[in-house]
Amino acid sequence: MTGKVEEPVTKDNGTAELTQAPAGASAFELTQAPAGASADPVFVLCAGRSGSTLLRFVLDAHPDLACPPETNVPALCGQLATVWSLIEGAPLSANRGDEPPEIPDAAIAGVRETMDRMTGSYLARRGKKRYCDKSLGTARFAYLMQRIWPQTRFICLFRHPMDVIASGMEACPWGLTGYGFDPYIAETPGNAVFALARFWADNAATILAAEEQYAGRCHRVRYEDVVADPQVVADELFEFLGVPKVPGIAEACFAAERERFGPADYKIWHTSRITGDSVGRGWTIPAGLIGPQVRVAINELCARLGYVPVDDDWGAADRPADLRVCAGTTSGDGAQEVAERPPAPAGAAPVPAGSGAAVPEPGFAALVGARLAEGLARLTERFGRQWEPFATESFEVVATPSAGPGPNARWRVDLAARTVTVLNGSLAGPAGDADQGSDGDGEHSEGGWDIIGSADTWEQLIGGRVNMSVALRRHQLRYCEDGEDGPVAADTRIAMLADLLGLTSWGQARQKARQLARAEAGT
Repeated sequence: MTGKVEEPVTKDNGTAELTQAPAGASAFELTQAPAGASADPVFVLCAGRSGSTLLRFVLDAHPDLACPPETNVPALCGQLATVWSLIEGAPLSANRGDEPPEIPDAAIAGVRETMDRMTGSYLARRGKKRYCDKSLGTARFAYLMQRIWPQTRFICLFRHPMDVIASGMEACPWGLTGYGFDPYIAETPGNAVFALARFWADNAATILAAEEQYAGRCHRVRYEDVVADPQVVADELFEFLGVPKVPGIAEACFAAERERFGPADYKIWHTSRITGDSVGRGWTIPAGLIGPQVRVAINELCARLGYVPVDDDWGAADRPADLRVCAGTTSGDGAQEVAERPPAPAGAAPVPAGSGAAVPEPGFAALVGARLAEGLARLTERFGRQWEPFATESFEVVATPSAGPGPNARWRVDLAARTVTVLNGSLAGPAGDADQGSDGDGEHSEGGWDIIGSADTWEQLIGGRVNMSVALRRHQLRYCEDGEDGPVAADTRIAMLADLLGLTSWGQARQKARQLARAEAGT
């Protein structure tokens, strides 16, 4: 086309019409943002299952901000930049689909014009002033976004890795798919925990890199902060964006005007208030399924983000009341200060089986303690013969709270002395602190093994509603040992514990059937 280039001009009614401009003028020089378009949109840098939909609701609740469901606008910009670069004759990336090594100014101008038209129409329809975008994986497009919109702002959203893993498992109970999980589970199809751990580590590292590169344009938000005090987080966020604060944001974000259509957290539509109920759900995730190198990388990222580490105490110590440590607090040399867990209180005195003495265990786990005492009271010589050489060992049984923070219930079972001792505080044996095998009173457990499960799991197990082997396979119960006694010893000890708890196995059932047959034959 020769002669004139069409230029958009805003009419009095807020719509745009095309007029003519001199030939040779660039589209970027001529383009004016459509009515309502913002010169500096906001992008949330986030990964799946990190609370991004809740943050979107908070942003969208502001009268000046519009944040639609996931649009994948950043990825679309990347595709447009690639096509535009190809048309402009610029060199393309050696890897198909990657951004070109150099994106011409004309391509940047064209992408901005396209996006401003689209977002401008959306803002005008909703009567808002500034566009916000919450799309998964935006961090890898941060450079392109700031080239297209030089005054853009980034909100960097994080969540504790183990809670992200738990949320991912909950969202995909029949196999990890969507949310960006697919390439990770494809590499380790037999270990979803490891796949999600690598997913979190890669995304957190990418977001942190963008945060460091564009420090003046980034504002960090942690999911745990949002649910702990949404008003404070929103006030700080709106101040960063240069918009007025909105009182009562926690209630306003669940108004009916929030858009439902489009990708989002499936649980949000049946939620009416902000709570911290989901914080700490990853405490039951077995950290041992995460490879050592990845766990090191995760803990380095956790230290930078102000999260408690995923160490050998994870899931065995008392569940912490807060997954956050001294965020933002640094020592004189710039290293972050990490709060240590308080030491466990001393253990209680032994309670002989059948003594009738009061057992001061937490109420949620009284059933477990009572069943252990009953089992020890009925031990016979047969038990010792059947379970040699393990029938004289000592071991710990641990019941963790099923929900929320709080101390574990712990018992030391001494088969030789036929006593069960109620212990307080965190597990300090094979799955606990560095004092391997300590039972909390300075003595070493002879057997050096423990079994850990939530109070709900123990209740279902004792009530016959779940099979012990199934609970172990699902990691609802975890067997931990001090040494390397091997799978035969582990299986024998677990069977011995089942016998002590009065849980029927097929072997015990056959034995009872033979006893019943002999009794009937003698009558």
